[in-house]
Amino acid sequence: MDREDYGKDEGRYMICPRCDFNQAYKIFEAPVDKCWEVYRCPRCNFTWRSTEEEEVTNPKLYHSKFKLSERQIEGMAPKPPIPPLRRPQEVKR
Repeated sequence: MDREDYGKDEGRYMICPRCDFNQAYKIFEAPVDKCWEVYRCPRCNFTWRSTEEEEVTNPKLYHSKFKLSERQIEGMAPKPPIPPLRRPQEVKR
């Protein structure tokens, strides 16, 4: 992929710059002029904006110091679940 391809959403997955997983996807875009997008990797949970520098968006240029392997990701603590929202009358004081 060229630099120009990293900010485009053509119905395909992208490669995560952090872990090289090939199923990162767009989760949000600018509501008015669509001048930026936000992408997320489902494997390592890395998120990035299309307006970031190429060193952040391009997997080939992403600093190796910050790359994560599949083994490292598997060893990470799981994300705790978010508890359901309680209504004000349910809160005990």
